Amino acid sequence: MFVSIWSTVFLVAQAVAPATTSNASQLFPSEVKWTVEVSAKPVGAPVSSGDRLFVPLESGVSARRLADGGELWNAKVEIAGALAASPDRVMVPGKTELRALVASTGEVAWTLPTSGLTAPPVVYGDLLFVAMGEELTAMKVADGTKAWSQNVGLVEERPVVDGTRVYVPASDGRLIALMLESGVAIWEFDVGIKPTEPLIFQDRVYVGSAAKRFCSIEARNGQEVWCFAIGAGIVGKAAADESHVYFVALDNLLRAHDRRNGARKWKVDLKYRPSSGPSLVGHTVSAPGASTRILQAFETTTGSPGSQLALADELVQVPVFVTSDERPTTLAAVSGNLKNVWKLTLAVQPPPPPPKLRVAPVTVLPGQVVPRGSLQVPRGLSSRGVEPLPRFARVTAPKTTGG
Repeated sequence: MFVSIWSTVFLVAQAVAPATTSNASQLFPSEVKWTVEVSAKPVGAPVSSGDRLFVPLESGVSARRLADGGELWNAKVEIAGALAASPDRVMVPGKTELRALVASTGEVAWTLPTSGLTAPPVVYGDLLFVAMGEELTAMKVADGTKAWSQNVGLVEERPVVDGTRVYVPASDGRLIALMLESGVAIWEFDVGIKPTEPLIFQDRVYVGSAAKRFCSIEARNGQEVWCFAIGAGIVGKAAADESHVYFVALDNLLRAHDRRNGARKWKVDLKYRPSSGPSLVGHTVSAPGASTRILQAFETTTGSPGSQLALADELVQVPVFVTSDERPTTLAAVSGNLKNVWKLTLAVQPPPPPPKLRVAPVTVLPGQVVPRGSLQVPRGLSSRGVEPLPRFARVTAPKTTGG
C-alpha cells in the first residue's frame, strides 16, 4: 500500500497554460511605448501605412516611425481635411488642390485641382475615392487618373468599399450602393438625414444618422432587416463582432445590440461626448471623446469597464488603432495642453496576464510516494528530525554512511 507524503487536505497551485494567441484574444493597448513632441498643433487624426504614421499639423505633414516615433520627413503643405494613406502615397486635401505625397520621402507625386473635398478621401487597393461638389470620383492612387465619376449628391462622411461595391452616405439621408468597377448605382436606402460612415460586416450594412435612427440593411439588395429609433443622433461608424453591433450617440451612451435581430444587450454611459464611433480590440470596445485624458475600454459581453489608457494631457484628435497581420494592434493618440505642447503617443498591448491558477489536491498530481513504514532520505542528508506523521505509520529512515 502506498500513501502520499503529505496529507490530502493540503492543496497546491497548478498553472494552466494560456490559450493560443489570436486576433480575438488581443488586449486593449493600455501601455505607453513612446511619446514624442510634435512641432506644431495637430489639425487632424494621424493615419498609418506599413511601419509609418502620418500626422497632419498646422505646418504640414510629419511622417513618423511606428517603432519609436522618430521623424522621417516633414512636408510643408496646406492641409484642409483628413489624410488618407496607401503603401506608396499620402493623400493631403487642400483648399484648392489635392496632393499625393510619396510615402517614403514626402515629395509631391501628383496634384489635382479641386474646389475642396466635402468628405475624407478613401483609399482602397489602387483606387482613391474623393467627394467633390455632388460627385463621387474614383481615380488611380498612383497618378490621379480618373476611373469614373457618379452624381450622388452632397457627401460629408467617408464612403466604404467592400468587395465589388462602394457604399456612399449621401447627406440627404440616402445610403447608395455603387458598382466598384463602374460607379453604376445598384440600390438606395433612406436612413435619415446626415448618415454616418457605414459599416459593412458579413452580409449586412450598419448605419446610423442624425435623424436618430440606427439600421441593419441587407448588403445584397438594400432591404431593411431592422431599424430602431435612438434618443439622439448617431456619431461615427459602428463596430461589430459575431454577436453584437456597437455604436455611440450624442446622448453619450455606448450601446451593444444583437447583430441579427437588433435587441439591445447593454448600454453604458461614457460620461463624455464621443468624438467618433467605437473600435474593437479583442473582447473590448472603446469610443474616444474630445478633451479627455482617459480612453476607457469595456467588455463586449457585459459592458463592464475593462482596461484603460491614461495620457498625461487631453486628447485633441481622434486616436487611431493601427492594425496589422504581422503585429498586435497598437493605438496612436495626439494630445496637448494649454501651454501649446503637443504630443504623439503610441500605446501597445500590456504583457499577457499571468497564467490562471487551478488548485488541486496533491493526491491527483504526480509526486513521490513512499511505502508505508519507511522514508527514503537522499544521500548526504541527515535523518534527524524525521518525526511521526499524524494518521500515518511511523516513518523511519535507512541507515546512512558518511552523513
